[in-house]
Amino acid sequence: MASIRYATLLSTTLLLGSCTKEDEPMPAPVYLLDQRWILRELNGQTAPSSASELLLNSVDGSNRGKSFCNQYGGNYTLPGGSPELRFSEQFSTYATCAQQDQETLYLSLLPRVARYTIRERQLFLYNDTSAEPLLVFVAAE
Repeated sequence: MASIRYATLLSTTLLLGSCTKEDEPMPAPVYLLDQRWILRELNGQTAPSSASELLLNSVDGSNRGKSFCNQYGGNYTLPGGSPELRFSEQFSTYATCAQQDQETLYLSLLPRVARYTIRERQLFLYNDTSAEPLLVFVAAE
């Protein structure tokens, strides 16, 4: 009987020990939510440093952040146990700046997001069809 319990404990330990935070095999909302994410790539192009940030609130399903020129926000849906992530249309304040075109692109890409992955403290957001991410963020310290 003790050998069966030991074998079960050993196999469970091996299974759990093979999962790492750096390369999640399944979505990990615990790393996604209530984390400030800083935009690093916008549609395949490097984004200016601190150009935009994103925060997904775990309590009420809202998202918010600072974009190139304005504060913005909306809602998101995150079905449990899947890599699916969807954003509503985003609202924003109305200031203008030299990077207005990049902000407009950023805010138009969020509602096109369909799924995500997290690897090595980076958040990759994809649409339904492309293998390349629309947006890439890095976790803020």
